[in-house]
Amino acid sequence: MPTPTSSLQAFVATATKAARMAAREINRAAEDRDLLEISDKAANDFVTSADKAAEAVIIRELTSAYPHHAVLSEEAGRVGDPKSDYLWIIDPIDGTTNFIHGLPQYCVSIALTYRGEPIAAVIYDVAKNELFTAARGQGAKLDDRRIRVSETDEMRRSLIGTGFPFRRGCDFDGYLAGFRR
Repeated sequence: MPTPTSSLQAFVATATKAARMAAREINRAAEDRDLLEISDKAANDFVTSADKAAEAVIIRELTSAYPHHAVLSEEAGRVGDPKSDYLWIIDPIDGTTNFIHGLPQYCVSIALTYRGEPIAAVIYDVAKNELFTAARGQGAKLDDRRIRVSETDEMRRSLIGTGFPFRRGCDFDGYLAGFRR
């Protein structure tokens, strides 16, 4: 059963509100970065007090609006109705390492799946105040302007951006081989 357009728009609006509320927590923490509480989850994988505060705001907003939905978050794990067909997936600070070091390349990431299929997403670039949204069948937008994939079909005319794996157990050599290809 397809999700009605009005529902998709409501999901995106709710996720947008949650992302902007989380951004306020993140910006507050960024002003006093030296006071951040930082913990190691694993080698080269960190969580900060700002991650936790932003996550709490997002979860509260999503579960308030949709009490019968489930939420899977990076820090809190899975919460909410375990039988729900709807699952919100959140990363409160996508790019925590950058955030810790003051590199303004991090965002709030929120997606919604229905029976395992992605149907809506919001990416809020906190430092640039840019909002990316998408909804199934409706394309993607940057600040309410439709965006599209580049029509460039030659690598030599392309611009490529990437990150490199940094966690223990990542196949760095395999990643580089794929990047070279």
